[in-house]
Parts: sequence; structure tokens; C-alpha cells
Amino acid sequence: MGKISDKKGVQQLLQLAKFYGLKKIVVSPGSRNAPLSISFSQSHDFECFMIPDERVAAFYALGMAEQLNEPVAVVCTSGSAVLNYAPAVAEAFYRCIPLVVISADRPAQWIDQGDGQTIRQVGALSNHILAETSLLETFITPEDEQFNNSEIERVFSACLGNQKGPVHINFPFNEPLYGTIELSKLVESPLPIAPIKNDFPLLDESELQKIKHSWSTAKNKMIICGQMAHQEQLQHILSELSGDSSVTILVENTSNLSHRRFIHCIDRTLNSISENDLDSSFHPELLITLGGAVISKRIKSFLRKIDHLTHWKIGFEFPAMDTYQHLTKSYEIDPSAFFRQLLATQPTLNISRFGEQWKQLDYLIQDKHEQFFHSAPFGDLSVFDYFMDSVPDDSYLHMGNSSVVRYCQLFDGLSTLRYFCNRGTSGIDGSTSTAIGAAMVKPDKLHTFISGDISFFYDSNALWNQHLPGNIRIVVINNGGGGIFKIIPGPDTTAELDDFFVAKQNYSVEHLCKAFGVKYISARSIEEVDNKILSFYGPTEDKRPIVMEVFTPHEENDKQLKDYFEKVRIEKERVKRF
Repeated sequence: MGKISDKKGVQQLLQLAKFYGLKKIVVSPGSRNAPLSISFSQSHDFECFMIPDERVAAFYALGMAEQLNEPVAVVCTSGSAVLNYAPAVAEAFYRCIPLVVISADRPAQWIDQGDGQTIRQVGALSNHILAETSLLETFITPEDEQFNNSEIERVFSACLGNQKGPVHINFPFNEPLYGTIELSKLVESPLPIAPIKNDFPLLDESELQKIKHSWSTAKNKMIICGQMAHQEQLQHILSELSGDSSVTILVENTSNLSHRRFIHCIDRTLNSISENDLDSSFHPELLITLGGAVISKRIKSFLRKIDHLTHWKIGFEFPAMDTYQHLTKSYEIDPSAFFRQLLATQPTLNISRFGEQWKQLDYLIQDKHEQFFHSAPFGDLSVFDYFMDSVPDDSYLHMGNSSVVRYCQLFDGLSTLRYFCNRGTSGIDGSTSTAIGAAMVKPDKLHTFISGDISFFYDSNALWNQHLPGNIRIVVINNGGGGIFKIIPGPDTTAELDDFFVAKQNYSVEHLCKAFGVKYISARSIEEVDNKILSFYGPTEDKRPIVMEVFTPHEENDKQLKDYFEKVRIEKERVKRF
């Protein structure tokens, strides 16, 4: 029989955490958090993972929570440990992922008194969490126990509300820290536990009639779908809606929505639409957005420059967020429910070819896209072309940030894959850790993670633990530095481009792989990649990840990308004829 901390506050936390659906705990080593790590690891209600690096641990938990769509906790000792959670917490905040931070702390009387591993932990994450609290370890009065009960309920309610997100539970502990009792002797708190009640509102009839009128009278309607998990019902509704010739639906692969009538590659299409009045026929008059972050900077710039635009934002996430600077109304309602109500009685359709016009342009560009790769030189682009076509069906594709996720948006998304990327804050930190955390809780799926070299080096401690699963394959595209800074405008005009932006380097990940016991494969051409792809995706005897490092020409990649955009562009005169 297992043991649990003898601290009443810890016993109460475990009881309520179980009730609110917490099952997986990522713990980093320490002494001050001993009451927590002992209790969680000894209980059969929780599965614990030991990850030494706190920054990595938080991103592991982020990947788990995203895949499971349920709370996952990270537990750390006192001091600077909790500060290492900040990048993953910010990502969870902007992605609405239920990450539960539980930090052990020193007693309040020792803060700022020169005691070791003691900092101001209360409020350390307050800018990017939905709720926080400091709990009591012991109960002197019945009100103390009620305080903890109410605070834990409040924090989990915020974490698991309609707009989910990260929360912070700070737990100051006095010594001794290692006292335990047998789980069999645990007396559970008699206090009632309140279930979390989420509302799923519908549009009231008067508002619905206004929406239907605006919808039916708008000739040019655009729907943009940002990052989200795959939703079968929404997929079906939007697929039906895409048959309306007055509607164009723009998606990125991170939306996990796909259909032959959708515009999958926004930047590729906008490359042939100028931002001046000559192409105003491509301007929507009604914009509807749903989901999270949108990667394309071009669509943001394109829509912000339109003079008159009605914009409805649909969903619970950040209702006041005005990405396109035209926000007219935000509807806090599930997107599927919104469209079901809107289309319940078929509104009168205007005669408009707006949607057809967008898709016809996309078809023409798609032809040029395919022609380009018939003779494309070896480089980042050709590597992405190969892997975007080679990732096995019915698997998960995780994309690193910066240039990686942008390259991936030039290729049509596939309904046979699920796509993931840390686009909440768009940072390069934690991409590897998030992908591996996701693979750990989805062992029945093959996971492919594509990373740039700088990002992979930055998060190399993701491989430093005993939980690496064998169902993930990692592609590191080593182009000798941060290639994004040779692509975006600005850095390439400075003399400091290579040293202070690109961070030019000539290292390989081979020795990192050896240090962490991970199989390593390298390639320097598409032919070499092709020769090794079966080995890369084949089974591993030791059930460990496999890394393939593909070296691409540092000096040529940005030139090839610019050449690509030139060659897939449709001539202005042809665009105007649509």
C-alpha cells in the first residue's frame, strides 16, 4: 500500500485534483516539493513522469494536455524552478490549454530573508494565468480547510472553463517535508466538492435574425479558421458551406480542417493578389474568424488595409482580440453551434462568384507549384516538399516554429494527418519537448516532428529523461542557423545578419543524439533522404526515437524561396480577369 504526505493540505489537494480530472503529473526533482512528489507518485490515481529540466517538463505537460484535452500538472521545488515554467505557461495561456502549475514554496516569513532557494513566487506567473492561489499545508480551524477547498475549486473552475487555460497553485511548506501516512489511513475531507459547470450558449432569436440578414445580404464572405483541434462536426458544416459561391474558406494546416474547396495555402494564394484597389474584387465585406492563431502575416496585412469590413469573431477564446483591426462583434459560442443556427433555415443567397474566384486562382497557383518542384534544386524547400508528401497517413505532424511552420504552409494540408505547432507565442523554445510529450500520451499514433537546427539545439534537453517514446521521428533541417532571418524583410539589410540574427553555426546534432542514446541518421540530398526514409520510419528495437538530420545549403535557401514565389505568381492581367 502506498503512502501520502502527512500534510493535510496536500491530502486535500490530491482528493480534489482527482475529482477535477487530473491524471498525469510531470515532476522535476527537488526537496521542498517532496510532500507533492511523494504523494502523487504513490497514489494509483495519478501517473507521474520525472523530467529534470523544468522548462522541458512544462512543455512536456503542455503537449500532453493538448492531446488529452484535460488538465495536466507540473510540479516543482521552490526558488527559480517555477520561473522556468513561464514560456510553456504563456504558450498554454494563448492556446487555451489546461496546464496546472503546482510549485512548492518556502514559508512566507522567509521570503526576502536570504534563505536559500527562496524568491517571490506568488504572482510570478500572473500575467499569463487564469487563476492562482497559495494553499495552507495544515488546518488550525475548520475555516482553514474550507479556504483550501474553495480555492482549489476556484482554480480548477478557471482552468477548465469555456476558455480553458493555465493556473498556478503555490504551496508553502514548513519542514519536516518527508513525513507520510499509509494511504489506507487517509481520511478524506468531508467538505462538498462542487462540479464545474460550463455553459454552452446559443444565439437568442433577435440576434440570430440580425446575423442571418447580414449573412444573406453580404455578397463577399470570407471565413478564416485558425489553430484548433480537429472537429468532425465543424469539418462537415464548413464543407457544406464551401459550396456557396459567395463564400471563401481560408484554413492553415494547424486548423486541422481540409476540403478541396478550401484555400489551404494562404500566403501562396495572396502572393498573386496585390494589396491595392485593383484587386478589390478579392476583398470580403463580411469576415468570420474562428479558432486560435493564424500564421500568415500576409492575410493580416491584407485585411487590415481594407477600408470597410464587418468582422465577427466566433468562439470563447479571447473574445476582445482584434487581430484584423475590424472587430464588429464577438460571439462567445461554439463555432459549430453558431453555423448550425445560422444555416438552420437556408438564407437567400446573393449571386456572387467571390468564393469561386478565390478557388480558381488557387487552382492555377497549385499547377505552378507542382511545376516548380519538378526541377527544384536541393534546399529547404525541396526537403519540405519531400516530407510533406512522405509523412505516413493516419499520423501526427508536429512543426517547429519560425521558418519550419511557414514552409509547411506552402503545401496543402491532408485530411489523413493531424497538425500541431506552438503558435500561442510562436517561440522556438519547447517545440521538441511539446512534440515528445504529445507522443507519450498518444502511443497508438506515429508522430513526426520537423525542427530547425537552432530550435533543436535550444531544446535539446527534451531528450534528457527516461520517458522517450519510440513512436516519434524527428527531422532536423540543419541550414547552418536561423534561416527565418534571411527570409523576413529587415535583417538581410544589416551587416550583422549572420552573427546576430541568423546565429550562423556549423554544428551537428549527431553527438547530442549519441549522448542521449537516440538513433541518428544524416542526409545531404533528396536522394539520400529517400534511400534512408524506410529505415527512418521503420520499427526500433530499443523503442527509442530516431533523428534524421538533413543538411541544406545555407547560402541558397532564401534565394530558392524567393524564386519559388516568383514562379508560382499568376500574372496580374490574369488575376483581374476572374
